[in-house]
Amino acid sequence: MSRPILIDTDAGVDDALALIFALRSPELSVKAITTVAGNVEVGKCTRNVLKVLGLLRPAVEVVVARGSAKPLRRTLVTAPEVHGSDGLGDVHSSAGASPRQRVPTNAVDVILKMCDRFERRLTIVALGPLTNLARAFQKRPSSLRKVGRIVSMGGAFRVPGNTGPVAEFNYFVDPEAADLILTSGLPLKVVPLDLTEQIVLMRAELEYRAKRRPNPVSRFLTRCTRSYMAYHKATEGFNGAYLHDPLAVAAVIDETWFTWKRIEARVETKGLWTRGMTVADFRKKPRAHKPIISVALNVEKEKFLRALHARLWA
Repeated sequence: MSRPILIDTDAGVDDALALIFALRSPELSVKAITTVAGNVEVGKCTRNVLKVLGLLRPAVEVVVARGSAKPLRRTLVTAPEVHGSDGLGDVHSSAGASPRQRVPTNAVDVILKMCDRFERRLTIVALGPLTNLARAFQKRPSSLRKVGRIVSMGGAFRVPGNTGPVAEFNYFVDPEAADLILTSGLPLKVVPLDLTEQIVLMRAELEYRAKRRPNPVSRFLTRCTRSYMAYHKATEGFNGAYLHDPLAVAAVIDETWFTWKRIEARVETKGLWTRGMTVADFRKKPRAHKPIISVALNVEKEKFLRALHARLWA
């Protein structure tokens, strides 16, 4: 039986790959997608989700709801230099749903409703800042506590950050929300930069696979990833992309592909130079009375890539 999931996303380029991966995975049943400001403004994130859904046209209707337009306490920081001004590499594709399609602005209520409906069967996959989840927890923590697990792509524990020297982007954008969720006691699994920056999809491989399976999805992937990969070439020295958000989806498809470490963790909210830094002592045994999360340290790379490519290029 497929697992019901809710995806909370700031719908940039790697989010689009993750959405396609999830929607084409028979192990998962995507019940809802909620949007949050992060990679780009929330209106653009919502439009990007509609484009992906319009491209794939899933057989079962997926609820879409627009969420938080800004972090809990901060001014919004976006990443157009990475994802393009539209969040999808400025491809301006006509594929998918019209940007004029109306979407309700009740993401928090949708999250709470799904938790109440599916309870422990539900997994929430958080691909962006944790603002929506934090607001849902503040509004009705009893509903969030029913969820089976939450998988968050975020944090940089023992590696440099990708937004400044120490912080990962999602937790940098809304550190207060991240700290609230990491210390909430909710069943949380974190897929951090420590792992996501170990696996790269190179431009040459993507173009090779796209040419073998020419169709609207492969053409979309080729176009929307072009400037995203060029950004990594300019800043990291390789013409390709880290697979941040697809790895978070993989952790829901089969968590046994991953090596996990249970720890206590906090997110820095007050530091002048360390905003959004994830802080944990991996040498220390977690205390039973403290909130504990699970952090992904390793993955069976070939199993992940085999599943990802089979579904992206289906």
